[in-house]
Amino acid sequence: MIPTLRTLTKKSKLGFGRYKDLTVQRMIDLRLNLQLISAYYKLTSINYNQEILDELKIVGEYVIDKPSSDRDMYYKFLKENGYKRKDRTRLGPNKMKFETRGFSGAQLQRFNHGHS
Repeated sequence: MIPTLRTLTKKSKLGFGRYKDLTVQRMIDLRLNLQLISAYYKLTSINYNQEILDELKIVGEYVIDKPSSDRDMYYKFLKENGYKRKDRTRLGPNKMKFETRGFSGAQLQRFNHGHS
């Protein structure tokens, strides 16, 4: 299987995931640079033109050969450019406890009285 490489411009739509209907320029305007950077380093089929790479500050040693992915370079880029990763596992085994917690009596009473 030969991977197809998409080189995105500012007018290109991402076409997948949560932001599939947004253009690259709109994502930059919304300050979603981290999602664009993540797609560049983690997905083998996504590349950006030089203008976008410059705007995202992916230059010099941070540019990777495409089609490929490089998670180590991604983490190095984040660390050296001041991005902070969200730790999705900070709750550990207690995560399910917080997700399945029911409503308290006071909350149910507020719902019954028409308050949200």
